[in-house]
Amino acid sequence: MVNLNSDQLLQSCEDLYDELVRMLENMELTEDNHALVSVLQNKHQVLQTIETEANHYNRSHRVPQLISNIFYYEEQILLHIGQKDRNKLSFDFRYHYCNLVRLLCYEIAYLVEQDVDITRYPKLYPDLTAINHQQIIEQGNQTKYEVSVVLLAYNNLQYTSQCVDSIVQNMDDINYELIVVDNGSTDGTKTYFESLPNAKVIHLNSNIHLVKGFNIGMMAAEGKYIAAVCNDFIFTPNWISNLLICLKSDESIGFVSPGATYISNYQSINIPFHSIEDFQQRAKDYNISDPSKWEERVVLLPNVLCCPAALLDAIGYYDTRYYRGEFLDDDISFRIRRAGYKLIYCGDTVTHHYGSLTTATDHATNSLQEGRKIFIDRYNIDAWLDARKNQACQFIDYSRFGEVTTILGIDVRCGSSLIDLKNKIWSNHGVKTEVYTCTSESKYVTDLQSISKQVFSIEGLIQLPHELKQSIDLIYIEQGIDWYEGNIDDIFQSLIELLRPNGQLIFCCHNRLSVEMMKENFVQVARQSNFCQFSIPEIKWIANTHQLELTFQQDFLPLADEKRSQAISALTQFIAGINNNFAIHLESQMNSHYSLLQMTHVVKENI
Repeated sequence: MVNLNSDQLLQSCEDLYDELVRMLENMELTEDNHALVSVLQNKHQVLQTIETEANHYNRSHRVPQLISNIFYYEEQILLHIGQKDRNKLSFDFRYHYCNLVRLLCYEIAYLVEQDVDITRYPKLYPDLTAINHQQIIEQGNQTKYEVSVVLLAYNNLQYTSQCVDSIVQNMDDINYELIVVDNGSTDGTKTYFESLPNAKVIHLNSNIHLVKGFNIGMMAAEGKYIAAVCNDFIFTPNWISNLLICLKSDESIGFVSPGATYISNYQSINIPFHSIEDFQQRAKDYNISDPSKWEERVVLLPNVLCCPAALLDAIGYYDTRYYRGEFLDDDISFRIRRAGYKLIYCGDTVTHHYGSLTTATDHATNSLQEGRKIFIDRYNIDAWLDARKNQACQFIDYSRFGEVTTILGIDVRCGSSLIDLKNKIWSNHGVKTEVYTCTSESKYVTDLQSISKQVFSIEGLIQLPHELKQSIDLIYIEQGIDWYEGNIDDIFQSLIELLRPNGQLIFCCHNRLSVEMMKENFVQVARQSNFCQFSIPEIKWIANTHQLELTFQQDFLPLADEKRSQAISALTQFIAGINNNFAIHLESQMNSHYSLLQMTHVVKENI
């Protein structure tokens, strides 16, 4: 057996796939295809070598499962040739064998990426190549169908059949194809799929898991758009029509997804119902296309991954490194945004979600932490901390933002809370806003560029007026204002120089009596020379001297747990002793970690 180094291993995969592509493009498959037989026989040994070499890499992978399926379809193709079944031969070669080899190439590319010069393999590392937006449009105009609905299923036939029925019954008059992927089921799913009229059935003899299962289905798509779905959803009247209306409304939109029952990421729509039939009727009444319910997002859960098919092909579909599928949604959201497209949550459309049937087994493992680490290693960003909305957003008083047309977000991480502000102004007041951002952490610049008209890198708030030379209607500071070093008077002066008269300022500050701030002050005194120097009442007083009038305040605690509550209770009893009233007061102070403050720049005339 030949031993291959990483470059040779990757090159052998790429050469194999390129040869298959040339065969698809340049030759017609017939019943007596000697060239194809020769290729299959010659490449069998290469694939065995690839499998052996892949096991030398210390990363989780599914190379054995992929090659097992490739060998299965090698046998099927040889059988079709012997039986002179041209249709099955063509289908299995194109949609099974070739696409499985493509999946294998991506898998090997992930395994060896630390050992090779990835710039030599742009086809296997799509992030290296800038997206040609015009090409995406042109490819979309040459497709056979309007949309390809891709359904992935592994067992749970009862749910799968309900899902399929709901899709077929609610496609209206759209020109579509249904691609169903049986990911190695053992409960009759394959037979059921083969009974569906006109469905394109992708069957995997052994399970290749969620990521690659979806990818092989999407690779088979011949539609302008792809709508990829799991088998634990029920779809509703106008679901696909509404998504396509949104997707087609702006060429810069690259990914749309509807709301659902029992889902996270602020994409849940609560519609009480007592049966699926009742839910369908209620959903029909709800699912009226309404652009005021469209929300731009930094991260979007793919209740439906609805995107231009050419865009998904260009970015390489779902990233194979997410072995169990966790944080797959965050990753594809980041890659589509960074490719220059918007993500839109369609809050005008509801579907029903039973629960994670497709990934239920992995939830019992440490899959969330595994996926989180993979994402951090890939982007140097924590999707949970950096790409989610700040809890403070739920307390903001939006009634004063009717004339806001420009927003400046300061240290907003990846911008989820800032985009939520923009969305709420649109839904509450019908006003579209321009967004500017500035950050003191360079790792966020790339993602802020995807949602902002302009991004500024700063070291402190005092330099802001020198960077942004225009008046702003609303300034939102996500980082606590007492986190910044510098004179607090100078900070407020810099902010009001940017605010127009009657402009709005939103910021948080820490309660220095909270248990978290006590800990912070103990362990980081040397680093934070100005941290929490002032109490919240003092900060409000200083802001007022700079013509900033408090209009709203909300105290809150971002995260709470039983252990924290017990620690605070013990500490207050130790400090207050038998003074019960003092203990109650002290405990309330320690429990409130932040205060959200909204202020208006009130310009007072000189008398």
